[in-house]
Order: sequence, then structure tokens, then C-alpha cells
Amino acid sequence: MSMNIKDLLTATAYDKDGDKVGNVNEVFVDDASGQPTFVDVNHGLFGMGNSLVPLRGHTLDGDHLSLAFAKDRIKDAPNFDVDTPLTPEQQTEIYRHYGVSEAPHVEGYTGAENPRGGSPRSELGGDRIGAAGAGAVGAGVDAEVAGTPGPAGTSADVGSNASDGTNVADRGAVTSNDLGTDPSSVDNTLIRNEEHLNVGTERVETGEARLRKYVVTDTETVEVPVTREEVHVERTPISAEEAEAQAKSGGLDASGAEDASVTLHEERPVVNKETVPVEKVNLSTEEVSGTERVTEEVSKEQIDADGVDGFDDK
Repeated sequence: MSMNIKDLLTATAYDKDGDKVGNVNEVFVDDASGQPTFVDVNHGLFGMGNSLVPLRGHTLDGDHLSLAFAKDRIKDAPNFDVDTPLTPEQQTEIYRHYGVSEAPHVEGYTGAENPRGGSPRSELGGDRIGAAGAGAVGAGVDAEVAGTPGPAGTSADVGSNASDGTNVADRGAVTSNDLGTDPSSVDNTLIRNEEHLNVGTERVETGEARLRKYVVTDTETVEVPVTREEVHVERTPISAEEAEAQAKSGGLDASGAEDASVTLHEERPVVNKETVPVEKVNLSTEEVSGTERVTEEVSKEQIDADGVDGFDDK
């Protein structure tokens, strides 16, 4: 099924695990084959970072662009200014970073045709990649470029047969201006751009909660009821019968002595301690939703018109 290169410009890029990377900024096209070779994608907080990513091994489903590389590798890609020509050495560094020498070529795209019928390189910006310093390549991307040296700054400096079967010097950058504007009217048309905020969230650690138990000593007072025995002396007159019986028993015995005794008892507090479980204490978390206000400066282009009555730039 044929796909249009314009579809890549409106796509959102995801890595090989399905994690979102960011939006596509630019598409780089090989002018010889008309097929896309690289995309420049946003990544990071607020999309402030960008990386060049080869399109080898990708799939495009609507506006869902699945790249063949992990997000970490994309974020760590060599950082080059896509608004200036890349040298062949820089292209080699990108291919080596992603290790794509054995990946299949990109096929099946349309939309890179030259509207004027002239050189595709001049129309699609091929000079932005590979023209500067091309004569010094010798062997190109991943030692797979077999070029024929020619005059410096021409496509013959690099030759063809790069790792994806294309001419490295003829790779071009296609932007929304390149594909959406008729070249015959570029002299009287301006594309106005502005920045939009893409705000997301990330989960970060903010602190730690921990339970710790320790032993403290306290004094506890308990009222314990106790009993004890006390001695009381009771005097009771004896009866006549008891007195007569005592007299018959011999009366007083000057040599004898008698005594009487009783054993006393009392209760005393006895204290012992035991350790018993009383409760369980655990930590739990809950998510509380709130709203935070994010303020960030954004830039936009404005257009002034000279010699036009009633022009109002919105």
C-alpha cells in the first residue's frame, strides 16, 4: 500500500516498545529514490529535545509512527543541527549509533516528486545533508558507500550504494513548507509558525515514610486490695460449772506454766510482667489528585505587510 511522505509530518513517533517519543519535525528524503530515510522527532519534557532517527524498520498506521529503536537510544543519538548540512562523517555516526546496516530499505512512499520536473535535489533540499565535505568520504556509511570522487560539493563526491542503497549526498530534508507549498508561489507566500505547549506529567520521588519501633519505660501504679490477720485479746467470765471443774482439777499449780499462741497471716502484692501484642501498624499510600499551574514562555511569528491596506495579523 502506497503512503505519502506528508503523513509522516503529522505523525506521532513511538519507540519499539510502544512508548511515546514525540512529534515529527522533519522528514529527510533520498532524492534518487524519493523514499524517506530519516525523521527528526521531539522528545523529553515539553518536547525540548530532538533527535534524528533512521526510518529503517518503521511502520506507519495513520498518525502512529512506530520506530525500530528504544527511546533511550533515540534520546542518546548524536545531536546535529538539522538546519545545516550534515557531513558524511556525521551521517556515518548516526547510522553507527543505531546499528541499521542490516535493516531493510524503506519503500512504498509517494509525495517527493519534483513539481517543476527539475532536479529533485534542488527542490527537496538535498544540499542540507551530505553536500558539505562530501569529497572526503572515500568509504561512506558503515563502510558501505562505494563512491567515485568528483568535483567537491557535487553528488558524485559520495556516489551511490550507501547502506540503504541511496546516494548519501542526495538525502534531502522535507518540511511542511516543502510539501505543502507550490514552489511556483514561494515568492509571495509565507508560512507563519508558533509554539504550542505540550504539557505532560512524570512520576518522581518526593520523599520517604518509614516506621520504626523503640522501647520506652514508664511507671504504672495499680491499687491492689490485700488482707491481713490481727490479734485481739478477749476476756470472758467463766461460768460456775467451769469454776467448780477447775477447782476440782487442783487449783493453782505454782510450778507449772501454760501459754497460748496463734499464727497470723497477711496478703502481699506479687508483681510479674508479660509481653502481649496490642495492635498492628502499617504504612499505606493513596493518590490525591490536584491541579498545578504551569507557566512557560512561547514564541510565535507575526507578519507585517507593507503596502497592503487593512492587513490585520491575528
